Amino acid sequence: MHFNNKRGLPVTLIFLCLSSAVNAQTIRHIADPLNLTTSLGAGFDADVLKVAGRYGWENQKIELNTNFGGDKWNLSYLYSPQSSLSNWNVSASIKHGKTDTEIGRFNHYQYQVGIISEFNGWMDTAIFTELGANYLNVKDYSSSDSITANASATILKPWSDRWYNTLVVQGSAAIDGSERYETHAWLSLGYRVTERWSWEIRYRYESNQYETYNEEETKWGFTMQSQF
Repeated sequence: MHFNNKRGLPVTLIFLCLSSAVNAQTIRHIADPLNLTTSLGAGFDADVLKVAGRYGWENQKIELNTNFGGDKWNLSYLYSPQSSLSNWNVSASIKHGKTDTEIGRFNHYQYQVGIISEFNGWMDTAIFTELGANYLNVKDYSSSDSITANASATILKPWSDRWYNTLVVQGSAAIDGSERYETHAWLSLGYRVTERWSWEIRYRYESNQYETYNEEETKWGFTMQSQF
């Protein structure tokens, strides 16, 4: 069993528009994962049309990403107190997709919760770490269900008012006795055209292992986003 991914070098093009400011939030970088801007968008992942929407307010945001057919989607929630008294942010998400197994393809749902902390490093480097748990539920094939512990780190490095790099490393391993391991990593180079718009070129590596099955894949991506 594994998660079904497009092969080759898919290119992701996302335009986020119609954004409004979140008045209570301090000014954050456009690539900051704790940014609470409200936005709507659409884009392409290879030949798949995707749409996205995010609604943010004082210290929370809800985000939905889906392909045009609606059979693959991700709904996420973030609570970020935006206070110097608290450095803990709560995340939760539900992801629906397709799972390939030895006897066919099944719908799967992933339910995840996590805690995100933020640290300010050397030379304006921002580091975000997340610890959480993920439950995989495969419809009509419950013997493939599993629970994993997850850990991830995001490093955001602005080099100037316009150029920046983002490095993300994620890993998970089953904690219920099953053999399920996942590793994701990507490095992106971004350029802020204005305070509202930026583009990124991204290189991504993925490795998924479940019992005797193992899959490795690399991807190139290109994204554009806006905030107001």
